Amino acid sequence: MSERNRPLRMPTVSLIVFRRLTRISVVLLALIVVTGGAVRLTGSGLGCPTWPKCGDNSFITRSEYSAHGLIEFGNRLLTTAVGLVMLVLPLVSLRLRERRADLVGLAFGLWLGFLGQVVLGGLTVLFKLHPALVAGHFLLSMVLLLDVVVLDRRARQGKGPVRPTGRPELRWLARVLALVAGATLVVGTVVTGTGPHSGDSATARRFGFDIAGVAQLHADAAMLLVGLVVATVFAVRLAGASRDAVRATTTLAIIVIAQAGVGFAQYFTGVPVVLVELHVTGATLLWIFSLRLWLATVERPAPDVATSASPDPAHARLPRLRQQPPSDSRDDISALR
Repeated sequence: MSERNRPLRMPTVSLIVFRRLTRISVVLLALIVVTGGAVRLTGSGLGCPTWPKCGDNSFITRSEYSAHGLIEFGNRLLTTAVGLVMLVLPLVSLRLRERRADLVGLAFGLWLGFLGQVVLGGLTVLFKLHPALVAGHFLLSMVLLLDVVVLDRRARQGKGPVRPTGRPELRWLARVLALVAGATLVVGTVVTGTGPHSGDSATARRFGFDIAGVAQLHADAAMLLVGLVVATVFAVRLAGASRDAVRATTTLAIIVIAQAGVGFAQYFTGVPVVLVELHVTGATLLWIFSLRLWLATVERPAPDVATSASPDPAHARLPRLRQQPPSDSRDDISALR
C-alpha cells in the first residue's frame, strides 16, 4: 500500500500526559466549587438573569449587571474551561498507548457528570435559586470530585489486583471517615439553604427548617469528623500504613484544625461572607483528602511509565527476537569434548 493511500492513524497519548490532565481536572473542579460558593455568598446567583445567555441578547455580561454579573459570568467562564477539560479527558483515555477500561469508564463518568451540572445549573437559574437545586448543584460537584480523585489515583497505578495496605481496622476507619465527611457536606448544604447565605440576598427561597437545629446537627457531624481524624492520625502510625496514607492524614489534620478555627470565628462574628467562603474552601479540601486517605489504604502495582511514555518507533513494529536463556558454561565445555 502506498503512503498516499495508507489510512491516517490518530496519535497515541502517553500515560504521563494523561496524569497531568487528571491532576488539572482535580484543581479545576475544586476551583469551580469555590467560585460557585462566591456566587452564592455575594448574592450573585442571578447576576446573569438568563441562562445560557447572560442577558436578553448576549452571552457576555453587560455593565448594568455590575459586580454581581461579573462574578456570575466569571463562574460561567470557569465552567466552560472545566467543560473543555472534561470533554478532552475521555477522548485522551481512548488514545492511551495502553488503553485501560477503568480509566476510560471513570473519564466518561466525568463527562456525564458535567453534562448533568450544565442542566442542573440551568434549572437553578430558571427556578430562581431554589435551595434544593442549589444544594444538588453543590453535591453533584462533590460526586464529580470523587470521580476525578479516583481517576487521578488509578492513573498512577497499574491494572493489577488490589492489595490492601496496613491493618484492616485502618481501612474501615478510612471508609467511615470518608462517609462522615460526605454526610457533613450534605448537612452543610441544608444549613446554607436555611441560613442567610442561600443565594440571592433576601429574595431567595429558604428551606423551612429551624436554623439553630440544623446548625447544631452540622456541628455534631463536624465534631464526629474531628474525632475520626484524630483517631486516624494515631492509627496510620501504629498500623503500618503507607506513606500516602500518612501524608493524607497529616493534611487532613491541618485542614480540620483550620476549619474549626474558621467555624468558631463565624459563630462569634455573625457569619461574615469572607469566613463562609473560607469554610467552603476548607470543606472542599477536606473532602478531597478524605478520599485520598481512603484510596491510600489499598494499592496496585505501579504502571510501566517508561513503556507507556515512549513514542511508537518504527522498530517497535518489527518482530522481536526470541531471547535465549543463558547457557551453562560447563555444558558448553562438555559439548566441545
